[in-house]
Amino acid sequence: MATMAGHGVEAVDEFGSLMEEMLDKAQEVKQTDTVDPPLNKSDLADSFEEILSIFSPTTSADFKKHVIETAIRPIFYNLLATTSIDSPSFVRLWNLFDIISILSDDEHTESGLLFWLVEELLDSQTIAGCRKIFDFLESRRERITAKHFQSKNLVILRSCNELLRRLSRAEDTAFCGRVFIFLFQSFPLGDRSSVNLRGEYHTENVTAFEQLPPKEAATMEVDSDTSLKPPAPVAKIANGASKKSSEDFTTGAKGVTFQKVEKPMASDELYPIFWALQQNFSQPKRLFDSKHPENFADFKSGLEATMAVFKSVQAENSGRPSKVIDESKRGTKRKRGLGDDDLANAFNPKYLTSPDLFELEISDLSFRRHILVQVLIIMEFLLSLSARAKAKLARASLPDNANKSVMYADWTLSEDDTKWAIETKSSVADYLKQGYEGPFYHRMIETVLSRDKNWARWKVENCPSIARPAIAPDDYASAKASARRTTNKRVKLNSLGSLDLKFLRESDNRSNIDRLKDSSRYAVPSVKTYEAGILDDDFDIDRAQGEEAKQAPIEAKASKSWRALRIATGSKLVAFDKIESSEKIDDIFKDDPKPEEPVINNEEESEAMDTNIAPTDRRPIIISGPSGVGKGTMVNMLMDKHPKAFGKKASHTIRAPREGEVHGQHYYFITKEEFDIMRDGDQFLEYNNFNGNDYGTSRKVVEAIIAQGKVPVLEMDYHGIQQLKDQGYASRFIFLAPPDIPTLEERLKRRGLDDSEKIKQRLEIALKEIEQSQVEGFQDKIIINDDIGATYKALEDYIFGHEGSDQVATVEEVTSIEDNGENGHSAPAVTEIVTEDAAE
Repeated sequence: MATMAGHGVEAVDEFGSLMEEMLDKAQEVKQTDTVDPPLNKSDLADSFEEILSIFSPTTSADFKKHVIETAIRPIFYNLLATTSIDSPSFVRLWNLFDIISILSDDEHTESGLLFWLVEELLDSQTIAGCRKIFDFLESRRERITAKHFQSKNLVILRSCNELLRRLSRAEDTAFCGRVFIFLFQSFPLGDRSSVNLRGEYHTENVTAFEQLPPKEAATMEVDSDTSLKPPAPVAKIANGASKKSSEDFTTGAKGVTFQKVEKPMASDELYPIFWALQQNFSQPKRLFDSKHPENFADFKSGLEATMAVFKSVQAENSGRPSKVIDESKRGTKRKRGLGDDDLANAFNPKYLTSPDLFELEISDLSFRRHILVQVLIIMEFLLSLSARAKAKLARASLPDNANKSVMYADWTLSEDDTKWAIETKSSVADYLKQGYEGPFYHRMIETVLSRDKNWARWKVENCPSIARPAIAPDDYASAKASARRTTNKRVKLNSLGSLDLKFLRESDNRSNIDRLKDSSRYAVPSVKTYEAGILDDDFDIDRAQGEEAKQAPIEAKASKSWRALRIATGSKLVAFDKIESSEKIDDIFKDDPKPEEPVINNEEESEAMDTNIAPTDRRPIIISGPSGVGKGTMVNMLMDKHPKAFGKKASHTIRAPREGEVHGQHYYFITKEEFDIMRDGDQFLEYNNFNGNDYGTSRKVVEAIIAQGKVPVLEMDYHGIQQLKDQGYASRFIFLAPPDIPTLEERLKRRGLDDSEKIKQRLEIALKEIEQSQVEGFQDKIIINDDIGATYKALEDYIFGHEGSDQVATVEEVTSIEDNGENGHSAPAVTEIVTEDAAE
């Protein structure tokens, strides 16, 4: 046994020699030069037993740890100085780390020694080398964090934070994500080591921007300096964020209505106002500074000016057709078109604040969204300081040790400021729903902010433990036995082999036996009824992500194909010779060729045979108009006369089906969860809410009609039309107007609507729709429905490109309709009352 003379130098030398032997044996055991597989204690069992023989039984644990650390460090530094991390011999260092981890678990050395050395190793390597070191940490994470984590956690946190400071969030995004995931997996969910308990803000993150020289009075009135001329989108912004200009943008519950603003604000005027907002984003406490009460007013006016600019840019870009780019001229450079991944990869840790780039930045959708997310964050902070939020927090059962530093008890948002914050939040939310994948992006941000509220509440409660104790075995056994007894006591309503015949009772004045005898229950469907379903399944298969998602539509298509083929055996047997694969059975859906008929000279008969000719303009037809004007009648007449030229869509809705309504024919009846999934996946061309029920027009349904070679005919209100125009969806928009308001009122009464309040509401909506139809470019054609035959003739002439319709109204005629409302029904500024009949 070595003697412990002096400061234990002999023990250090002896342990150093033993460590070199262990590393030699480790290379024999692990004959690869990679990080994996890790060394186990059983691989070097004899060597670990020799460690005990170096020290006497009376040696203190602290002395033993100091000796081992002193012996290991020279070995570590020698390997680090003589071996490159890219060389195969660097596996000797990975083996050393495995041995240190085993010694740490056995309490032979300091528990944090491994991470002290890893921290030094990270400092000595390039970013590429740090990636290899992190490969080692990720592969050993469960082992090195299983024991003595409380004495290691600060070292782990410090080394990871130091590495994150070296990484570029833009260039090393994936590596940063690996580091964060390592921290999240290593630390428990309720750990407080990285929680900002004192509510401190990152005030060191200062946004520097240039102070532009003020304009002279003359240049404020006449724009003579063309070098500072704002771009086209900015040229439509109000000059100065006055209250009137901000109110010119009306925000409804279903979208944003953009209106023209009187005076434009130049980009150089907005530039300092816009970038000054970052001071409040990084330090919102300054809004409540009693010494500078003007801070909040400046913040409000600056935010309103910014929102006016953003809304004008959105309005300018709405409906603009995409540029066709010649793929052969792109070269090898990165494509600039807006692809699926462009917005996802458009992350910038800090934006440039040069005045020359400001116009380009505000025209970028990704830039505007990032700024508006900051606005939503600070709006949530302000609303948490409102009187209502404070009262709700006071009623909550907070612990005695509540974290008062993040409760901001001395600050309370005034009632007017609270109202402003709520309106601003709603306006920003509606804005984010517009544009490329807007609904999905807004729902994602909304979810993140909702989760952040819960974390803020957890911080107010002083971060109580999230972990819940495991259920005791006795409690589990008792609950299981109780559940079994409840199951055994279930009373069987019917004896085995019997059938409950209550369904045969009469209901709705009709015997259920008569319902079972209905001949429609036994009618064999035609082959054509399966064609649209198979097209839908093909569409689902093409859009499915992964094999699992494809399985369901593949099975559905196989079922429909088998049933269609079985029915076709009775009438389409000849078409079977043309079918080469079960995946494509289109031949059984084709009509049989008709024999040639002699030429008919009678013009009326010739016109009757010409009812299935499709219009030359194949764009979808959007028919709108007030409730009771006769939209459904016109659409049904058009479908009856031209069944092969047009296809009518069925909307998706969350309401329950009514008597006589058939799923897929009148509506697609789905659940609220299914509707939300389709909405967030951008599967709706337009969606809205009527009387608490959601309605939406599915892209897939419309595309299925187009795939059949037909022109889709859609009924829609002005909210849906606005959504289509915001997307730039190519359609023909036709508005059916009543002759006058009293006539429309009489039609509503004839339809059985005897509630005067409901009639008044619908007439208010009608006036709003008529007013909206006057907006230039909102409708392509306006037709007054005075006589059914003449109106249908005008509708048909326009759709098929025939000229000379007498029923096409001018703007002046529609204006006279609005002026005809002599019963006190005036159109409100913003009407939120919408009925189901308006949707249908």
